[in-house]
Amino acid sequence: MSVTCSVVQYFASGSVSEDDPGGEAELAVWARLKDAFDPDENGVLYHQYPIFNKGGHRFDRKPDFVLLHEELGLIIVECKGYTVDQIDYIAGETWHLRGTRQDQAAPVEQARDQGFHLQQFFRQERALRDGQQVKIPMNVMVALPNISYKEWERRDLDAGPASPRVILSDDLTPVALRERLESVKTFEPLSEEEFEAATKVLSCGQPISGAHEQPTADPTTKAEYYESVEKGLRGLDQQQQKIGMRIPPGPQQIRGIAGSGKTVLVAMKAARIAADPAYSDWDVALTFSTKSLYNHITALVARFYRQFTGEPFDEDESNIEIIHGWGGETTGDGLYWRVAQATPGVEPLSFGDAKRKFGYNPNMQDRVAKEVLETGGIPDLWDAILIDEAQDFETNFMNMCLAALDEHNRLIWAYDEAQDLGTLTAPSPKRIFGTADDGELVVDMSGSYENGIQKSHIMRESYRAPQEVLLAAHTIGMGLKREGGPVQTITRAEGWENIGYELDGDFRKTGSQATLSRPEKHSPHPLEGDRDAGPFVRSEWFGSKTAEIEWVADQIAQDIAHEGLDPEQILAIPLGPNAKGHGHYTLREELAERDIDINCVWNEDNKVFEKPGQVTVSRINRAKGNEAAAVYVIGAEEIANEDYLGEEVRRRNQAFVAITRSRAWCTISGIETASLVSEFDEVLGEIRKVDPEITFKIPNAKELDNELETDTAELEVMTLDQFD
Repeated sequence: MSVTCSVVQYFASGSVSEDDPGGEAELAVWARLKDAFDPDENGVLYHQYPIFNKGGHRFDRKPDFVLLHEELGLIIVECKGYTVDQIDYIAGETWHLRGTRQDQAAPVEQARDQGFHLQQFFRQERALRDGQQVKIPMNVMVALPNISYKEWERRDLDAGPASPRVILSDDLTPVALRERLESVKTFEPLSEEEFEAATKVLSCGQPISGAHEQPTADPTTKAEYYESVEKGLRGLDQQQQKIGMRIPPGPQQIRGIAGSGKTVLVAMKAARIAADPAYSDWDVALTFSTKSLYNHITALVARFYRQFTGEPFDEDESNIEIIHGWGGETTGDGLYWRVAQATPGVEPLSFGDAKRKFGYNPNMQDRVAKEVLETGGIPDLWDAILIDEAQDFETNFMNMCLAALDEHNRLIWAYDEAQDLGTLTAPSPKRIFGTADDGELVVDMSGSYENGIQKSHIMRESYRAPQEVLLAAHTIGMGLKREGGPVQTITRAEGWENIGYELDGDFRKTGSQATLSRPEKHSPHPLEGDRDAGPFVRSEWFGSKTAEIEWVADQIAQDIAHEGLDPEQILAIPLGPNAKGHGHYTLREELAERDIDINCVWNEDNKVFEKPGQVTVSRINRAKGNEAAAVYVIGAEEIANEDYLGEEVRRRNQAFVAITRSRAWCTISGIETASLVSEFDEVLGEIRKVDPEITFKIPNAKELDNELETDTAELEVMTLDQFD
């Protein structure tokens, strides 16, 4: 996740209006600050940067403006809407006031404390410290847009050695403001390395960063190459920051390609709500589908909470509940269970109870949600609900969540464009929530809120996997190179653009050729462009299942013994109806012979996906939402098994999910099947080119098993100017 700047970037992290105390003054200064820099300057400016002091003894609110600039260093600007008559006198750092809500204020001290808080984060990075000293110089200023220099000097408020550095109304022109900011400079410009590291820190990148170590300079093994993925400081990109730092006043949809950081942003929003005193009276639920995601998402919330407050996160003392979508013996409380308990006339059902009551249903969770929803008596239980893995929840569950909210309908859901086992694109809000009796949308996700927060986002960049992995996953998942043509595909150019591709072709011309490519900017993986680290995807075919699994076991052993990967960095996903037998028994025995332990995640603790010293073996449903450095997809012949899952589109979607669990290397194996061998050879040949492109014949949309992205009218792709 990169945040390298080539211009000054602007982030409105809070939601200030002119009606808020001091809001008019803040917005005036914010507008002028954005005009004060030239296009070729490097910097980042935040309005209401999200740091909070929960104890209340150092500072009680987030800083008004935080500027990091290559030439100017770190500047904290505290903005006050005082008139000159409201300042009685200034004694040291205490401002004595009259005619205001407060008798006293200490804006300089407040800004300095906030700056020291930020410098603590800088101190953690080797590139930003010299011994115990932080390399990023920090200055503080007070903006007083309602006071002129003439008024300030007439009152003699700038007298004395401790007189504050101020920005007055006369300074609020682009040239004057730039000169005023320049006046605090007493140091050399930041180096490129220092500026980039500091920018990543301010982007809230530390909670998602690895060990504070440099990757091996000249890697030769998978473990050494993978250090560039795991180690070092990361940063949230511009889009991610603007989504993660702001809390919408109503519903919000976040949709994007696998690996674009949606889980990170959901956790970041939850931590922001828990940390910010403005939301202290909210009751909030954060829910998800994959049981083994619990520890990961809880850890993310805890790390962001510490970033915002400097304190450890205690879920029991917080206004955030992190609960599974259903709940159960091993996962604890669940959102469905909680709603059912609170709804008159409904008895919460376990999965077994539901199966006995309704019979088998592949969407059992949606069936029990429907029962609760149909009562019409769901009470308001939360002020906001955040949903990760929304692609795994059906319409009734989503509407049950909406019904459990107060009148503001703060439902925030993150949808993976290509991870659901039944579809590769997000359903529109209209399809999920429907229309009211007057024909209006129940949940209208078009445009943005009055405070500038976008209602719907599309994230095209994928950070999890190299471009080669993504191209293979989409091509195989859709069957673009399949002998009989695609089984499913996106049939609109804008649909491909939504998941980060460029398409050259016309879907109105059945049988003509289309060419698919993925711009480098949409696959900013650390190993991208390092051909020595690849190949990232390979396939092998065998005459028997025994031979296949023996070979997979040998490859895993080699990854550990010769390539240096830890066992827990390896994930094996067997496909097909015999997945458990192939994984739990056959592969376990083969690995045991090589003194390698495995963790079969369908056993024991459902919350734990990865265990130290053990290779993870998982069926597809439990693998969703998880990832590993090296992934082995076993049983690819099942894609052609007509007796398994009925529709080929479902089998290919499983293959897609399995492949996209990889953060670096993916090996696909199976029993030799002529059509698949030919297809995979074509796919790998095209994705391994220096400039990879996938060519395929445009199918007849009526013959597809699944036509994707048929309606983009309701989608809103955010533009940067909508956040200024």
